[in-house]
Amino acid sequence: MSRGSLGVRRTPGLAVVLAVAGALSGGLWLCLAGGASGAPVLRASAASSSGGVVLSPLPGTLTAMPGTQISFLGAPASELRGISVVGSSTGSHTGRLESYKSATGASFLPSRPFQAGEKVTVHATLKTPKGARALSTSFTVAQPVSVAQTEFPSVVGTPADIQSFHSEPALHPPTVSVMTANASAPGLLFAAPALGPGQYGPMIFDDAGNLVWFRSLPAGQDATELHVQRYRGSNDLTWWQGRTIMLGYGEGEDVIANSAYHTVAVVKAGNGLQADEHEFRLTSQGQAFITAFSPVQANLSSGGGPASGVALDGAVQEIDIKTGLVMWEWHSLGNVALSESYSKPPSTATAPFDYFHINSLFVESNGNVLVSGRNTWGIYDISKASGAVIWRLGGKKTSFTLDAGVPFAWQHNAQMLPNGEITLFDDEGAPAVKPPSRGEIVKLDTANKTAALVAQFLPAKPLVTTSQGNLQRLPSGNWLVGFGGLPNFTEYNSEGKIVYDAQFPTGENSYRVYRETWSGAPSEPPAVAATTQGAAMTVYASWNGATAVASWQLLTGSNASHLSPVSTTPKSGFETTITAPTAAYVQVRVLSSSGKTLSTSTAIQPVSG
Repeated sequence: MSRGSLGVRRTPGLAVVLAVAGALSGGLWLCLAGGASGAPVLRASAASSSGGVVLSPLPGTLTAMPGTQISFLGAPASELRGISVVGSSTGSHTGRLESYKSATGASFLPSRPFQAGEKVTVHATLKTPKGARALSTSFTVAQPVSVAQTEFPSVVGTPADIQSFHSEPALHPPTVSVMTANASAPGLLFAAPALGPGQYGPMIFDDAGNLVWFRSLPAGQDATELHVQRYRGSNDLTWWQGRTIMLGYGEGEDVIANSAYHTVAVVKAGNGLQADEHEFRLTSQGQAFITAFSPVQANLSSGGGPASGVALDGAVQEIDIKTGLVMWEWHSLGNVALSESYSKPPSTATAPFDYFHINSLFVESNGNVLVSGRNTWGIYDISKASGAVIWRLGGKKTSFTLDAGVPFAWQHNAQMLPNGEITLFDDEGAPAVKPPSRGEIVKLDTANKTAALVAQFLPAKPLVTTSQGNLQRLPSGNWLVGFGGLPNFTEYNSEGKIVYDAQFPTGENSYRVYRETWSGAPSEPPAVAATTQGAAMTVYASWNGATAVASWQLLTGSNASHLSPVSTTPKSGFETTITAPTAAYVQVRVLSSSGKTLSTSTAIQPVSG
């Protein structure tokens, strides 16, 4: 069957089924046997909205970092009394109390770190006009472990795989090849290509594959999770950038940039961790939810590994953006057993066991957090109040009976729709389980503990990715699937037909691909270059990130102070080419669709071509 020709396939027992055409990961010895359209907006945390108080590290946490802070989410600093923080080895800890800016609560920052292996007990009194309330938590401190920082090798490709521009000679993003472009939803496409030909970095482009904006990153860095979110009342760009190591996770920070592409905030992980590349979600109140990986010494015997080994703990942190304080923290170790993993445990004490591999989170309307564990094939509903797993979807200990078509493997990007349905990207690869990779929507019946397949989005040709990927619901009713570790991304309409299909060069990865509405207005002037050959001149004009450019007006003259308009040329792609008679100086103006001047370049002298 030809690309894009498939309709809706109905399967008995299912709602409509849209049948259209990782990496390896992993002195206290822990025994861990138990246990959008344009701008998505998450709600406030449960503690701040309900008046409850949540302490982090959560009671019973086994893998807190030595430099952890004590978070009192929901407790005003002015009402906290008698804070006592005592380590079983280090004794009593003094420190300072700092309030959050985005929500009620404060963090106690100890003046010195805790010691690996010790148990820490915390007591405080919340004194309110209604009376006093005792608060407490206790946790165990882990021994952090350094792991290899080896990065993934890149694919070089050919010159045809890389874009180049006369006016922006420093930009070399990968090309975009469009195979199908019928009736895609409004908006631009957002990606962060890496590991393939061209430079790495956040990238916006249109349906024709024309570049709109690109920011090249320094050598050794890449980006993920580029899309539009609301921050302080504005639609801003957000992304992660840093180093991706071959264990399959990132070490870096999260960036928020405004419509002029200026950085307005940088979000870092707290408690001695680094922000991971897998998720960066903002709330409307000014908090950020991020993921982090934490290599710690652990007893891996319950998961089939050595008694003295290293485990990769998956963490979620809620960060107060303005202060950088940690408001809430959850750890996979101690809540999800090593034995739930489908990954093969290491045979040596130094190789990390990436048993869980946290790769997405979603903050629910009730404040609880939906978390995906790639290597356990499980999606977990986490209580914000206690950190306990409320239910599991998939994996070895699923809380639901999975109907035909629901089982998934090595999944990514688990999200919850307003109606409670779960969307996810089912990789099915590394190693392959039941190809092909697909987007999937699952309906949960919590009363009868069953899960039914609502829809699946299959590629036009068999594709099996070994990592990454996402499924995005669009306001139009269309759905966008990014194939992550493969260079492909495909959009489907509400009937399941492919309406848009494109890809980066072979070898390129983009952790996720989004379609978003976006208006960019750079504060920097447009870029211009010009070459002459005899009496003819060719001018190249571009404005990296601008979305309102309709045409370019060319000005020429005998000197930079006396330039006159000579022509107007409609915008064409990222870089517009303008021909004119040779002149001593040239300049370009950006015109809107109404003819308004948006910006003007500097005046330059053409060079001989």
